[in-house]
Amino acid sequence: MKELHTTTLADQAEEKIIGYIKENHLVPGDALPNEMQFSEMMGISRNVVREAMSRLRMLGLIESRTKRGIIVTEPPLLNGFKKVLDPQLLSIETIKDMMGMRIALEVGITDFIFTNITDNDIKELYEIVARQKALGINSLSAEDEIKFHLKIYQIAGNQFILKFQELMHPIFSFSEQNHENYFKPISQRLKKENKIVTHADILEFIKKGDREGYRKAISMHLQPYLEFLYNYQHK
Repeated sequence: MKELHTTTLADQAEEKIIGYIKENHLVPGDALPNEMQFSEMMGISRNVVREAMSRLRMLGLIESRTKRGIIVTEPPLLNGFKKVLDPQLLSIETIKDMMGMRIALEVGITDFIFTNITDNDIKELYEIVARQKALGINSLSAEDEIKFHLKIYQIAGNQFILKFQELMHPIFSFSEQNHENYFKPISQRLKKENKIVTHADILEFIKKGDREGYRKAISMHLQPYLEFLYNYQHK
């Protein structure tokens, strides 16, 4: 391993440990040198190595196992983002970018949904929609809205997409908190134009196996987000 020459030793040590994993083609479950061994390899103190390894543990890249020492692990996808994605910490432009990603994703997983869906999935979707009808569309919370879309993502059957969906929660929270100012006027206009697409409407396309109808319906369901995305001007 190359010697370290900068004063940011913890940062450099972190990079060197990651480099060691790559250079030695280590995979989850493989053992790593301990703190003392890395300290000797890099020519730095154990405290610096300990800090670097602590960071890597937080990232989920390594962990300590009884009788095995430190091993490489598969890092959980996107976990670091979830901790900081609070709507209050995000700018409107970031929220808009996330909305654009959500629209692209929900329309884009159509083929996955129709390939994977089962009768039991449809039954569960009907149960979700029935509960939402009982509550009334105007009484739905962000969590109620999420349930239907979460089930859709689960049906798609891609774990990365499912994890990514969890990052979309700030969008639902933002929409709920700003419904009166931003989204209600759009929804009222769409209702007058008979263009509102509900979860129940979307479910009917799923039940009929109408893939293209679903694709258009989910796109129309997300129309308020799309219009906000392109029409909102920060004041």
